[in-house]
Amino acid sequence: GNPRTHELRDPHSRMLITLRHGKEFYLDGLVLENIVSQLCVSDLVRVSATCQVLNHVSEAVAQRALARLAKRLQCTRLRLFDGGSRISQLIMWEQLAESTVLWLQADRARVRVVERGGETRVTFARDLSGSGNDAASPRDGPVLNPDAVNGWGAFEFDGHSVLKTRPFECPIAQPVTLVVVARARGDTTIIDALGTNSSRFELCHGYPTGYHPSPEICMTASGHGAVPTQSMRGSTRGTGEWHVITAIFDTRKSELFVDGGREATGKNVGNNRLDGLSIGCDHSGVFFLMGSVAEVRLFSCHLSRSHRVQLECSLARKYNLHYTIDAPPAAEADEARSPSSHLRFPPLRRLRSSCSRSSSSGRVATRIVGTSYH
Repeated sequence: GNPRTHELRDPHSRMLITLRHGKEFYLDGLVLENIVSQLCVSDLVRVSATCQVLNHVSEAVAQRALARLAKRLQCTRLRLFDGGSRISQLIMWEQLAESTVLWLQADRARVRVVERGGETRVTFARDLSGSGNDAASPRDGPVLNPDAVNGWGAFEFDGHSVLKTRPFECPIAQPVTLVVVARARGDTTIIDALGTNSSRFELCHGYPTGYHPSPEICMTASGHGAVPTQSMRGSTRGTGEWHVITAIFDTRKSELFVDGGREATGKNVGNNRLDGLSIGCDHSGVFFLMGSVAEVRLFSCHLSRSHRVQLECSLARKYNLHYTIDAPPAAEADEARSPSSHLRFPPLRRLRSSCSRSSSSGRVATRIVGTSYH
């Protein structure tokens, strides 16, 4: 039967457990934690339900596992989304890690370069997700600028360079979430599917209804060669400023966010699958990027608001870019009104970027103004 236990006040103290027949014995808290720390999260759930002592121990183990996982993902956990047990949060963060298909950074330690014409050109970029979807350049690669955005590196694309991942083992069906830190100028493609035989899966500034030197941000997973019949457009234009962009490809439930603000939702962008990424060019090899990319993350899921905001906040903090937290959907409106939704990052040593964007009409946005992160 279930044992009766005394309340655990110090996880490293000796814990008294009394069995039903009255026999008592002690467990050393530190030893017990070391044992429990070897368990997977599903076993933690079962152990935590056994008794109060083991629940405390399991929660302490989950808390440390959460901190390690967030550090590995380079993501700051915000108190705004700190509800539920540590074990339930660990389950959600492990699901996020498992759904990571690709993660590229313009970091000198994670790329291979060649010196050519006085420039440092990238020939290879390692996938940090562990999925093996490394990227390489079939021709002149982008220039690696180690100090492109507030002290961090970026791949600089000059209108004829590109990075292409390996073909994915299996084309990924929607939902797919693409998060990128980038800047672009003019009618240009930031990221698309892999090659000429691929179906379009594009994030760009283009497909304008009329000519404009700096078209609006646009996402589409429709068609192959001709102009897409299904797409979704935001309001941010390609003027060369840095942004944190999240494009969630999920047919009729697609969403587009720029610097935390929801710029478009509710339109069907098409149902194409993704077979790999061309970074800096469209899949047909015609429209090249004039701009830079500092980081790319790809997930095989529709990123939840909690994970999206925390990841975007972490990237904005890292690159010191302007960021707002938009009002959530109606079901989460009460959470947005909570005082904990006001966030402030601590002072950074790098200078704040000059790029910022005012909230569009009708947007209810919360500026980051309070200390609420782990």
